[in-house]
Amino acid sequence: MESMMTVRQVAELLGVHENWVYDQAASGQLPSYKIGGTRRFDRDEVRGWIADHREPENRRESRQRTSEKRAPVDGTRRLAQDGEHRSTAAPPPRERVDGSQSRLFD
Repeated sequence: MESMMTVRQVAELLGVHENWVYDQAASGQLPSYKIGGTRRFDRDEVRGWIADHREPENRRESRQRTSEKRAPVDGTRRLAQDGEHRSTAAPPPRERVDGSQSRLFD
């Protein structure tokens, strides 16, 4: 029988932190066994889990394109219609009906 994998081995295989592996295993998302108080993973089940959770290539590309379209962190945001940027700062005070400017603390 092939030996079971440890949490550390699974974390290294997946490229994630050990805590993530524990969380996924405890919630039942990642197949595991508790043997003698420790979590163990069947190699074939982990391989099957990886295959089931693999993203199609075209979905990865669309996700990258979507992340490239996200607003920059410099306080501006993109307008959907024409791609121009608009400041996210507060708008200038409105002019009142009587012609005076509104103030923060009237």
